[in-house]
Amino acid sequence: MPPLPIKDLLKEPFGPYPDCDILDPAFKPQGTKLLQLERLRLQRDGQYIGLDSIERYLEPPTASQANPSPVYLFGVLVIQELAWLSSAGRIILTKELNKRDVKLSNPRSSQNSRKSTQLRELRLEPLYGQTPGFGEGFKIKVWLRCQKENAAMFMTAKDYPASLIINSRDQHRSYEILSIDRTIYDISRNFLERYRLVALIAEIMDAYKLDSNRPEVDDPPDLEVETFITAYLLQHKQKGLSYTTIFSSEDDAPAKPLLRHISRAEMRSIFAAHSAWLLAFYLRAPRKKCPIDIRSWCTFIHKVRVAKEASKSGNWGETYEDDEIWDPDTDESYASIAKTLAKFGGLATGWERRLINAITKASVTKSDSGSPEPRPHIARRSKRALNYDPDFSPESTPGCSDSEYDSDSVSPPFAAPRILLHMSQPPVLRPGRFIWDCPIPKCGRSIDLLKLTPQDLEAVKDVIFHVYVREKQYLNLRDVNVQRALCQMVSHHYCHDHLGLDSANLTPQKQKLFLSELSNKWHLRESPPSF
Repeated sequence: MPPLPIKDLLKEPFGPYPDCDILDPAFKPQGTKLLQLERLRLQRDGQYIGLDSIERYLEPPTASQANPSPVYLFGVLVIQELAWLSSAGRIILTKELNKRDVKLSNPRSSQNSRKSTQLRELRLEPLYGQTPGFGEGFKIKVWLRCQKENAAMFMTAKDYPASLIINSRDQHRSYEILSIDRTIYDISRNFLERYRLVALIAEIMDAYKLDSNRPEVDDPPDLEVETFITAYLLQHKQKGLSYTTIFSSEDDAPAKPLLRHISRAEMRSIFAAHSAWLLAFYLRAPRKKCPIDIRSWCTFIHKVRVAKEASKSGNWGETYEDDEIWDPDTDESYASIAKTLAKFGGLATGWERRLINAITKASVTKSDSGSPEPRPHIARRSKRALNYDPDFSPESTPGCSDSEYDSDSVSPPFAAPRILLHMSQPPVLRPGRFIWDCPIPKCGRSIDLLKLTPQDLEAVKDVIFHVYVREKQYLNLRDVNVQRALCQMVSHHYCHDHLGLDSANLTPQKQKLFLSELSNKWHLRESPPSF
């Protein structure tokens, strides 16, 4: 039987071998590049284990929590250059290459006799010297076995903001993980989701210039979490609008890829599942770098624990959280919350002390800045679960409302940043309709372009736009004049009804400047986007 092509011999990875045997101790990647592993697997005591278990503790675990057994990581490394290999590594891989050549080239003889005929002798140097195809040589893939050291980093490394980094004990090498084995991924989802939330909160705080000390006395207790949810949904929607138009062929109509719909309930369930871990994570951060209000977060955690005790909790959705971290005690005290935080390492007394210190410092800071005193800790609430999700349900009647605001009172207070989150997005009409609905919860304001009211037209200051829209002198909603008129009506609603700004008191110059800024933000220029 003729010898197999070289590419067939290199199709499957070699190994596994310890990284200390394969890699040259003197080799270091140039610049900020790291060695990259694919198909990550993790083992302890011969059993597969996930990052949820390995990276569970934020603080050093107690004696009862600690596991002294080492953790080993396995991954496929593509050897880009022979300089990466040690002398022993070259010998090991050359030997396996020739064994594989004999076995695959002589399948019958290798099965029926103890000694197979070797048709050729292969070496690594000629393989990497050849230039088939696009001028690249052959590349050997090898399974590495490394002993893990230090904590894994996901989306927290400065030079690798979107990467999972794991360190090996040999030469203290750092590996960038490109892919994870499905079995390991399923038992690492909590770890990955938690650090995705950390990155999301940092991105939102930076993008919208939010202040961690923004909650005031009259704010709803979970306003901060709802603000993060609102910001994420707006970002998610903006990503869908920003995709480049795709043409499958010259004659086909343009199409845009659609992102999966994400509801507020789904996002709330994710924040709820990891709320205790997030609190523990930020309590360990320096005060100046803590983006959340600790008191508000404690309130949210208490609501989560109450909801978990309810028989049905549709508002929180299905989660894949680790139920073992939640202490069965649903008391509202800091000591009770500290028991849950202690599941991430350390002692409950230490976490309680951190909680009290963080809230005390925040209260002193607000008092010194002239802000009103914060509300007392966690108001008593009914253990009835919340069931209203504004994405899918109509508002309940006043008698059945689950809202914490009375039906006769004004709309719940919204901090200015939340209004600005909505104002930063272009108006979107109902699918197939000519109606714009205000996206701010509990507002209820709508603008029907086919049935404009005097209140709607009052906001259109430009006479040309006024007549143009009122008389319906346009062919479709892509008309820039229609969109600019809608821009004026929507911006007037935001400013007058939500920000309390009276546009009548603004000078024409200021009105023009304000509308110009919104138009630029919404990209209403010569080629406006379709709604």
